[in-house]
Amino acid sequence: MSTVLPLAPLEERTVPDLLDRARGFGLERPFFIDMETGDALAYGAFLERVSGTAHALAARFPAGATVATLISNRPEAVILRFALSCAGLCEAAINGAHKGPVLAEMLRASGAAAVVVEDRFRVNLDAAGAPPGAAVIEEAAFVALCGLTRPWAARPDRAPSVSDACRIIYTSGSSGVSKGAELSHGYEVYTGYAYATRMDLVPSDRWFYVTPFFHIDSVLALSATLHAGGAYILGPRFSASRFWSDVMRTEASVILYVGTILAILMKQGDPPKSHKVRVATGVGGTPASRAFFEERHGIPLLEIYGLSECAACALDDIAARRPGSCGRPLAGYEVIVADASGRAQPVGKRGEILIRPREPWALFSGYRGNAAGTIKAFSNLWFHTGDLGSFDEGGHIYFHGRVKDVIRTRDENVSAEELEAIVEAHPQVMMAAAVGVPGELGDEDILLYVRAREGQTIEPAQLCAHLAERCAPFMVPHHVKIVDAFPMTPTEKIAKSQLPRALDAAVWSRPRR
Repeated sequence: MSTVLPLAPLEERTVPDLLDRARGFGLERPFFIDMETGDALAYGAFLERVSGTAHALAARFPAGATVATLISNRPEAVILRFALSCAGLCEAAINGAHKGPVLAEMLRASGAAAVVVEDRFRVNLDAAGAPPGAAVIEEAAFVALCGLTRPWAARPDRAPSVSDACRIIYTSGSSGVSKGAELSHGYEVYTGYAYATRMDLVPSDRWFYVTPFFHIDSVLALSATLHAGGAYILGPRFSASRFWSDVMRTEASVILYVGTILAILMKQGDPPKSHKVRVATGVGGTPASRAFFEERHGIPLLEIYGLSECAACALDDIAARRPGSCGRPLAGYEVIVADASGRAQPVGKRGEILIRPREPWALFSGYRGNAAGTIKAFSNLWFHTGDLGSFDEGGHIYFHGRVKDVIRTRDENVSAEELEAIVEAHPQVMMAAAVGVPGELGDEDILLYVRAREGQTIEPAQLCAHLAERCAPFMVPHHVKIVDAFPMTPTEKIAKSQLPRALDAAVWSRPRR
């Protein structure tokens, strides 16, 4: 019999209500574990920290305000996340490595009343500029804020509704430009419930999390952990050399993966036989990784089909596996694959994956500060994912790649359009086009095509150094090819489909670290 919290009545699907309901699993149980120190914070003490921080935030910012966060994986990030929800505020979680116009647009669109920034990301914020009138909360103040305590019963008297904005998670949408997916309280609660039930999580589970905290993965993992009464282990980053020793030391039972993590771990050799991992979930599993982890080591890989706009779209069922698929859609969503006219396709035929919710507020609410992008995404009353998929006869969905102009590299989605705009701002560059090519670890490397202005010469190494000062490290191309001309469409756009993906002798490549 499942011990997962039942799905709350609609009006109670808020993060503060979920935190309150999870008290039933016990207040003395370990809830948050800092992988760096090994320190465990009991659930009752965690709630007191959340309450104290929320009270201070509520005294400073009006209900409904947005607070942008440029912070890394650390204990205070978890406390701040839930404190913002309990203060009736919205978190805009931003990768602090972003720079220049990309970061400036994210901050502008968020409408943030404040920006919480770690010291190491302050230079990026200063260069991009905080939103007009926004308060800047520096690292020392942020750490002190998250150290405040107050009884849980004395938390702020701000009761958000199921439809209120809770998070903004930035993603690359169908047009290739980063968009802030606004997620409601109802979205966060339903997503966690869906994962906890489909994965059959139990109170003894410990979820090991080492991917970036600003990703949607952290939202679903924390909500699922709350629904199951388990513990959440947060590490600063993925480390191949430390992975299994950290898993052993923290007694983790659930791990989250992406394809590159699986590929790297396979190169490390067999995990310790006494590990306690009973299930892993994520994206990018391959026949080789399934053979290694499932058949050889007994760790089932539950593949996900999800995105920031709908993290719980489909998930392989631990009780009814279909390896190679992303499982069946969760009960809260209607999912079809459609042709260009929006007509549902039969079993086995590929089409664009379209989604609409059966549960109120289980889908994202729209793109913050981008009404045009929201309207475009919801054409014909379906959310258009920009992804290709198909169904089998059993209703399992299969992911076949992206339609959108996005490159998946180093576990990040890179907007080709954004990168090209930064490249084309270089005084020697006339035009640029970024495409993905197969990478060493199963994801993609960026191949940048560049045409110089007349009379100018471009050195690829110097161009990459220029870009490293203006965008996040994962956006800097690994390969550069200088061309004299581009193939063009009738509307005078670069015909990317005609650009070769082969790394021939004319391609310059950066040395791998």
